[in-house]
Amino acid sequence: MIFLTAAESIGFVLYDVHTIGTVSLHQVLEAERAMHELINTYWYQTSFLTPKWWFLVILSIVPAIIWWFVVDKKRITEVTAFGLFYGVAATILDSIGSNMMLWTYRIRLTPFMDPQFYPYDVGIVIIPFMLVFQRWGKNFKKFALYSLLLSFMLAFVAEPVMEWLKIYKQIIWRNIYSFPIYWLLSLICWGIIRHFKSLEQR
Repeated sequence: MIFLTAAESIGFVLYDVHTIGTVSLHQVLEAERAMHELINTYWYQTSFLTPKWWFLVILSIVPAIIWWFVVDKKRITEVTAFGLFYGVAATILDSIGSNMMLWTYRIRLTPFMDPQFYPYDVGIVIIPFMLVFQRWGKNFKKFALYSLLLSFMLAFVAEPVMEWLKIYKQIIWRNIYSFPIYWLLSLICWGIIRHFKSLEQR
């Protein structure tokens, strides 16, 4: 386990580029090619067709099927829009965190996808938040409360389970950091959808 503060991590990633001299595009492409070859080999040796890989496949499909049957078809555009806003934000943050080596993924669905934990983001995070929005989205206080409870479950139950399964690994990240981010994202997305709804009614 690497024990670094978030500030030290950022300093490690955003180091002084002058210390390594001039870098050409060719060098960057060669480094990326070598990295992708390494990732592909690692994925094939440790992930592909293993029980944990099949678990990620199921996690990518089953929640989406369940969502289709339980989503309110009369509000499907609104609920889907909420999920898309949340999904875009979660995807960007996941990519940033992975690339800054705040966390990583031992098991990956595919070596060609970034963020690497798409099944978790969609099946465990985005779809449950969409259902919370569908059920309590018309009442901000209730939505804030239930999204807070869901955020707590994700940060302190779902993430530790994924670590216990050795699918996800925190490097310098902590669950307590995830908790407010999950919640604040849901409130921001709620506000965006409410604003759009008010614009439609003008």
